[in-house]
Amino acid sequence: MSCLTNFDVTAVSLSVLALWAVSGLVLIWVARSHRFAGKPAFILTFAAMLWWLFTVAADFASVGLDCKVAWSLAAWPGIALLPIAWAFFLFDYTLNPDRHSKRRRPYTYIGVPLVVSLVALTNGQTHMLYTEATYLVEDAAHPYVVFDHGPLFYAVAAGLYVFVLSSLGVLLFAFNRATVAIRPFLGVLLVITAAPLSANFAYIVWGFTVFGFDPTPFMFAAALIAFSWLLTNNTMMDTEAQGRSLIFYATSDPVLITDAEFRFTGANPAATEIFGPLLPKPGGSLRSLLALAPILNTLDRDQSTARGAPVPLADRIFEPRILPIESPIRTRRNLLGWTISLVDITEREQSAQALREALVRAEAANHAKSQFIAMISHELRTPMTSVKGGLDLALNGFPGEPSEPIRKLLNIAQRNSMRMLKLIDDVLDLQKLDLNTLRLHPVALDMDELLANLLEDHAGQADQAKVRLTIVSDKTGQQVHVDPNRVRQVVGNVISNAIKFSPEGAHVDLSVQLKPEALRLSVRDSGIGIPAKSEDRVFGRFHQIESDLTPTHGGSGLGMHIAKVLIERMGGAISYESVLGQGTVFHIDLPLAA
Repeated sequence: MSCLTNFDVTAVSLSVLALWAVSGLVLIWVARSHRFAGKPAFILTFAAMLWWLFTVAADFASVGLDCKVAWSLAAWPGIALLPIAWAFFLFDYTLNPDRHSKRRRPYTYIGVPLVVSLVALTNGQTHMLYTEATYLVEDAAHPYVVFDHGPLFYAVAAGLYVFVLSSLGVLLFAFNRATVAIRPFLGVLLVITAAPLSANFAYIVWGFTVFGFDPTPFMFAAALIAFSWLLTNNTMMDTEAQGRSLIFYATSDPVLITDAEFRFTGANPAATEIFGPLLPKPGGSLRSLLALAPILNTLDRDQSTARGAPVPLADRIFEPRILPIESPIRTRRNLLGWTISLVDITEREQSAQALREALVRAEAANHAKSQFIAMISHELRTPMTSVKGGLDLALNGFPGEPSEPIRKLLNIAQRNSMRMLKLIDDVLDLQKLDLNTLRLHPVALDMDELLANLLEDHAGQADQAKVRLTIVSDKTGQQVHVDPNRVRQVVGNVISNAIKFSPEGAHVDLSVQLKPEALRLSVRDSGIGIPAKSEDRVFGRFHQIESDLTPTHGGSGLGMHIAKVLIERMGGAISYESVLGQGTVFHIDLPLAA
């Protein structure tokens, strides 16, 4: 116990204690003020160095060989831990490994110093660390011990050199893979690591000492203080970093910064205002913020994610935008951490919600309109059918033979009633298509029979228009898979238009051609033709193609639109080719029956 109380305080021991105190203050400052990769290992390195430096100060101040040797032996836990922790710090700081590679470190941190401590504690019995040839040099200014190193000293030193040399290897690897901008910083770090190693090597090989003592702890103290200064200076002298810092603090969008494992490292004032006391302390998991937990979980699974789902916070809506903080040292895992910016999209979301609600209302109104038109059209069809039936009876002389003037009036009324019924049928079909209530019943249909029926159906219209309607292709013997009534409606509409727009004496030719997986029915006329780029008008709603070559023909402008929708729903297609003033050919592709 006398070694704990019997001290001869000198200027040298006070100087070492002053260095120890300064180093302790630097450690506290770094621990409280800085966040960087490998910080836990750095603090452990600093703590080991402080213990070693404290034992050196006690060694300087103690009296007698036994006490000086005792304090030298007491230094060994720190001596063993220091290079190990420094090696792991450099590994974390430069290569930024994932958390799985750090799981076994505590065994190294505890195991190696524990074994070395046992060797030191048993040195009085084994003399394997320091031999009995160790002696005290009496000097009026500062007595010191000349140690005679035993075999275990060199064995332990060789083992610790493995960690120190691996530190240099890691730094050299990082220097080679680093960007040009960070290489000077890594070069200084190389010097800081190499200096204590050189001092220790000189002590072991050539016996180099400072006041008779191993210079290694002094070099390590200077190195750690220098590195702590570099941590601050490297940011303060970096204009780009200061510019980024200004943006970080000035933006009104909340910004959070995490390390690679989503531990909280910092937030700008906007984020602090939004989250307030909910923000974890530096080093705490950001998953404690429940609003961000789903984003972090997604990011943990897929690190290519750049945005997350909108997050409601404090009556506002934010869109998370996530960016990785890349390490300037190119390794397989170039990730230092993440920035999570919360962009305020409240106004945009409110506008989008208003648009969505307006769209729902518009769709509801359109649906109601369609139902109303369908109902009105249906209600109109019944009386118009009665009107047409009465006109047919009157023209056929059922109530009595009408006079010629009355017959003319009845014919006009009949034609217009037929036009009205056609318009009502078109409107009804259109509403059924819009409401998706029109049902098709496709069956296998003989194409030759269909052509014959179409020719028969439109012969009267062709005769009245003085147009010759003919089939110009041979019989195909093919069947198509279509709804019979609807395909006759489609093709009939095309034939009717061809007759309507053809001049007197012209031909309207029907032909059939076998295509891969389809049968093409073509209707060719020699009418007015269709202007170029008129597809939208030909197949649009309530549109008719007008031309100076012919007067406008009556019609709703719905027929071709309905024809296109019907034929496509049956698995076919409709198109046309036209030359203005020479005629048009419509192609209707019908699916073949299996």
